Amino acid sequence: MIEVEARGKIEEDFDSLVEKFKKIAKFKGEKKRISFVFLKGDSDIDIKEALDDPVDLRLRVTNGNAEIVIKYGKWGGSDTREEYSIPINLNDFESSANLLRCLGWYKGIIAQTTTYVFDYQGVEFALVKYYDGEFYFEAEKMVENSNDVKVAMTNLKNISSTLGLKIFEEEEFMDYINKLNHSISYKFDFQKQDFSYWKNKFKEYF
Repeated sequence: MIEVEARGKIEEDFDSLVEKFKKIAKFKGEKKRISFVFLKGDSDIDIKEALDDPVDLRLRVTNGNAEIVIKYGKWGGSDTREEYSIPINLNDFESSANLLRCLGWYKGIIAQTTTYVFDYQGVEFALVKYYDGEFYFEAEKMVENSNDVKVAMTNLKNISSTLGLKIFEEEEFMDYINKLNHSISYKFDFQKQDFSYWKNKFKEYF
């Protein structure tokens, strides 16, 4: 499957937008998630310098369920990427982190989010509350082959526009991600910290 996705910042009141979606769309659920987002090299890197790397690697826990996730392909405010998810036992999370460390993936950022997921006219909308008071949305469709990508992306943009949601331009998106990354208090380095340090800090997820 190919993930076709567009993103934008939520400018209006977040709680009011959630209530609006509950009235017009099918509510699919709430996700409480912690993600360990791996970055190559310096974890303070300007995200624009990572655009040529197609690998987006994460270890995450969502509502108590752990997984390794790889999204592969060029990414930005709007993108098309392959997505692969491997469920793991929550008790194996630390072993998975150590495995990735041995493979050269050991540093990155920790993101905590609460997400409200809706289906609206065949598009999945995720309204995301970032832990430091930032809010954004993701509009997503899954397609089976590359021939359907262009139509799906046009559909995402048109439906988002009718809802008053503005999708990022590429430069806007990069600036926004850099803002989030540099405002984050939690940056991990598994060469310097045992995973138990983070497990104790975020007990509610583990």
